[in-house]
Amino acid sequence: MPTARTHAEVWGSPIAHSLSPTLHRAAYDVLGLDWSYVAREVDSADLRNAWVEHQESLRGLSLTMPLKEDIVGMVESQDEVVTTLGVANTIYVGPDGWALSNTDPWGISGALSEHGIAPQRPLILGAGATAKAVGFALAGMGVSQVDLLVRSAPRAKECVTTLRGLGLEVAVWEKAFAAEAEHDLVVSTLPGGVASDLEIPESAAATAALFDVAYANWPSSLALRWEKSPQQVLSGTWMLVHQAIRQIRFFLLGGGNVALEGEAEVLHAMKKAVGLVPGG
Repeated sequence: MPTARTHAEVWGSPIAHSLSPTLHRAAYDVLGLDWSYVAREVDSADLRNAWVEHQESLRGLSLTMPLKEDIVGMVESQDEVVTTLGVANTIYVGPDGWALSNTDPWGISGALSEHGIAPQRPLILGAGATAKAVGFALAGMGVSQVDLLVRSAPRAKECVTTLRGLGLEVAVWEKAFAAEAEHDLVVSTLPGGVASDLEIPESAAATAALFDVAYANWPSSLALRWEKSPQQVLSGTWMLVHQAIRQIRFFLLGGGNVALEGEAEVLHAMKKAVGLVPGG
C-alpha cells in the first residue's frame, strides 16, 4: 500500500458530534504533516460498501459506534486487544496490509494515569463494549477486582466472561448496589452518562473519583452529582485525547508502542484544541 497517502477519516452514526477531526488535525499541525482528516456518516448497513469504496484512498480509519464490532469480521489482521475484546476502533497499515487495533484501553489508562488515579476497587457502570475496554485498561494497571453495576445481569454475561478472562475478579450487581464497599473509582460507560435507573452507593461521591466516558452535553448528570465532591471528575474527552494519540502512532508508524517525536507537544496541542487546557 502506498505510504504517500495522507488522508484519514472517522466513521460512525451519528458522527457530527465527533471530536476526532479536531484532535487529529491539531496533532498533524504540530507534527508538520499535510494530512487531511474528516468525519463520514456511516452506519452498520453501509459499512461494508463504504470500506470497499474508500479504503484505497485512506492512510488510516477511526471507528466509533456502532461500527466497532461490525468491522471485526471485515479485516482479517487484528491484534490481541481486538481478539480479546471483539471490538476495534482503528484500521491502519500494518506490515502485511490493513490491520485492526483498539486504542480505547490506552485512552482510559492514559487519562487515569495523567491524573494520578491508581484505583484498587473500581465500580464500572454498564457492561457493553466500552466496559470491556475499561476492564482491559484496569487489568493492565494492576487492578485485580471490579464491581459491575448493570441494568440486566443476564445481558452482562459476555462482558463478565471477557473481564474474568483478563484475570479480574468480577462481582455483578443489578440496578442497585446491595453491599458496603468503598470504591475509589466509578467509571460510567453508559451512553450520554445516563445513570438515573442505577442506584449508585451514596458514599461513592465522597470516596471515589468519577470517570464518565460521556463528553457531549457536559457536565453529565453523574458529574453534577460529584459537584461538591473532593474527588476528581474526568470527562470522556480525556479518554478521547489519549486514545487518539495512540491511534496517530498507528497511522504514522504502523504500531502503537513507540512514541511520536515531540509527543508531549502534540498531546498539549490536542488538549488545547478541545478545551482541556487553557488556550483552546
